[in-house]
Amino acid sequence: MKNERRRRRDGVPVWVGKETSSAQLLKRVDLQSRDETHHYDESWLQKLLHENPEIVPIEQLESGFGSLLSACRELPLEFGGGRSGALDNLYVTASGGLVLVEAKLWRNPEARRSAVAQAMEYAGAVFRLSYGELEAAVRRARATSGEADLSLYQLGGDSELDEASFVDAVARNLRRGRAIVAIVGDGIREDIMPLAELLQSHAGHRFTFALIELAIYEAPLGDAKIVMPSILATTALVERGVVRIEEGTLGVPQIKITTPPAPATAAARQRSFGIGEDEFFELLGQRDPGLPALLKSFLAKADERGVYADRQGGLNLKHASPVGNALNLGTIRKDAYIDTSPSTWWDRSDIGKAYNTELARLIGGFVQPMKGGKESAVRTNKGTTPRLSDFLPEHEEAWLKAMDRYIQDALALAERQA
Repeated sequence: MKNERRRRRDGVPVWVGKETSSAQLLKRVDLQSRDETHHYDESWLQKLLHENPEIVPIEQLESGFGSLLSACRELPLEFGGGRSGALDNLYVTASGGLVLVEAKLWRNPEARRSAVAQAMEYAGAVFRLSYGELEAAVRRARATSGEADLSLYQLGGDSELDEASFVDAVARNLRRGRAIVAIVGDGIREDIMPLAELLQSHAGHRFTFALIELAIYEAPLGDAKIVMPSILATTALVERGVVRIEEGTLGVPQIKITTPPAPATAAARQRSFGIGEDEFFELLGQRDPGLPALLKSFLAKADERGVYADRQGGLNLKHASPVGNALNLGTIRKDAYIDTSPSTWWDRSDIGKAYNTELARLIGGFVQPMKGGKESAVRTNKGTTPRLSDFLPEHEEAWLKAMDRYIQDALALAERQA
């Protein structure tokens, strides 16, 4: 994992009335106060997060992860040796993603020192659960708080998946230890940030870890509050030694450690990615075990050119643009097909067609006009959407050069239109 820290630069919110001359600084609520008239405690914070999952800045933590749906508060967990505890907040997404949150008010140094270790112990206990055990624990937590008895799939709302696929996705994430683990609270001190280094030792899990501070201000209207989340620290996955727990003979788990080959360039060594992309590579590998390594190598080389992978439904290959929307050089889908039509979006018909023509020539295919010629996409000689294996590894270098020309053409087009 690679630790990425963000400096605090937030100012104090200013309330401006209808007349701009009536601006006033908002007063921050002291959640650490022991004044019993306010009743700000960790239970209050849990409830706030449970009833308002949008407070967690999920898109900033993991692009394309999906909207969070509150599963429960106080998820009961067993640690072994007769020890037990409860995770403060559990969220799911419609695609089977998991978010584990510990709500903390930093009222003493001991709480700050133990927070990361506690969060990781809780996360480890969750990752040891099967799908059925997790669902049973969620139902117990919801019964305790008087909430409706719903399955995890029902809690997923309008799921993107059928129930069997949803169950498989959640179970797979539990086995891989793939989730977002966050500590959310008020008054997180700078001295807790080095504790995030403890996460480097958890090579067996594929999680994103975050420290999120909530600044809460009193609004001038009645009893209203303004909540401002700030991401103070987060981690990203980096390809190093990967520990996986797999099913062995007679149902006995086996721990396997694999070390990817050293990449050729410094850029490749430093490329990091989120858990959504990690899941994407896993699904890709189920279709063709060789594809993830080929794609990671390609993305590392594309990264040197400023092309980055934006994970939404698939992996969108993007490059910054001086005007308008980012350049989009195509989408690699989870089923290993490539859609190059995004290269012609946003008034980029001509340069996108030129790019698609180059790619089509590489695989002996053709360019399919779409939407009255405003858009186009590469097709194989059989008229089908090309697969990733049509380009990698044989045409990797030529594809990268086609990207270079597309980017140059796009920059020149922007200059002409300026």
